[in-house]
Amino acid sequence: MLSETLKEDLRNPWLRVILLIIGTTVVVNVAFITYAFMVPPNLVVKDYYERGKNYFHDENVRKEGLPTAWRLQLMLPDKLKLDTPETCRLYVMDHNGNPVQSGKVVLSAYHVSRASDDFKIQLKQSDIGTFTAPIAFPFLGNWDLIARIDTGEEHFDTAKRIFVGK
Repeated sequence: MLSETLKEDLRNPWLRVILLIIGTTVVVNVAFITYAFMVPPNLVVKDYYERGKNYFHDENVRKEGLPTAWRLQLMLPDKLKLDTPETCRLYVMDHNGNPVQSGKVVLSAYHVSRASDDFKIQLKQSDIGTFTAPIAFPFLGNWDLIARIDTGEEHFDTAKRIFVGK
């Protein structure tokens, strides 16, 4: 008796459509979940959580200790083109507003969707308080730049997002 009503119900086109929609939804969700586990998203850096936590911690320390903070300004041309070397400048002033005499400056460039194409370059001091280096971006799109200066016991950094076009 139960099987007869079930057979009758399955002949109803509305029930078939509803079951088809539910089945399709389940299959699509299983496919997306499987894909997400098999192909993880590209992160900018492998230890993104630690770096982000430290970066914002350092930012809070800089804000709290504002009288001892240095001022960094990262300068690039407004329109950057693919594979075209441009001069990158970092201007650094100490907490008194004097140009910094020396230090080691590293510029890290992170492509937002291609972690394998990230790179670092060292900026050389070209003048008192000014560090420069030619930089060419190998791929189009958004890049996150982090310039960091180390002077022995102190280090400061600044971040900037840029776009590289054709």
